[in-house]
Parts: sequence; structure tokens; C-alpha cells
Amino acid sequence: MEKTVRVIDGQGNLLEATYPKRAKGLVKHGRARFVDEQTICLTCPPNRSLEETKMSEEYQEASAVNPAEILKRIEEIQRDSGHIYQALATLEKIPSNYSQTPGAPEDVAGAGRAQAIAEIVRCREETNQKLLDFYLTLYQNAVRA
Repeated sequence: MEKTVRVIDGQGNLLEATYPKRAKGLVKHGRARFVDEQTICLTCPPNRSLEETKMSEEYQEASAVNPAEILKRIEEIQRDSGHIYQALATLEKIPSNYSQTPGAPEDVAGAGRAQAIAEIVRCREETNQKLLDFYLTLYQNAVRA
């Protein structure tokens, strides 16, 4: 199988091509959108660092903290709502091309952007929930020890 789908970032810079199945997966999960049949545009820049390395470092760091530090980190996650406000501000900036004229085309581009932003917020909230579960487990283990 060949990498036939071109990938661009939000500024239009050409990145490395990808496989069609990978492109569909990125679009399905809200991380990209199709520009045309052979091009996708990423909704956020690619992360050059490996997530697995980061997770193991975070786990080692988190496992060495005391219960008070764990509670502090949980409170930080709870207070961190900047991504929601950023998403709302971005939604406000999306121009509406929707016309009230019967038979006029719908604002597909604006709706697509809004849906992508909603998916990003949903994913962020899911990540926060997993972090909270992780810290809760650490806290319970630290209290038992």
C-alpha cells in the first residue's frame, strides 16, 4: 500500500503523505479534515515527541508524589478550563455563510469547523477524566501505604 494522501497543516505547509486508511481515521477522530479527495488538513500540528516516552516519565514522576501533591494536581485539572473558553472563542470567529433563503446551500464549512472544535473539546475532557482516574488510583494507593 502506498502513501497517497497529501497532508497539510493549518497554515497550508505540506507535510509527509499518509495512507488513505490513516487519513480516514484522522478525519473520523476530529484530528483532520478533507480538503479534497487526496488532501487532508490537520487541525493541530503533529506532535514530534513520542507519547509512550512522555507517559512513562509522567508515571515515574507521579508515582513519587505524596497524597497532598496528588490532590493539588487534581485541583489543577479541575480549574483548567481554558481549552473550553478557547474553543468558544474560536466558534465565535467562524463566519456564518448560512442563508435563510429557501433552497440555499447550508453552511457546511462552518458546521464542519464547529464539529471539529467540539470533538477537540470532547477529547480534552476525556483525557482529563483519565488523568483524574489515574491520580485517584495513585491517591488511594498512597493513602493505603
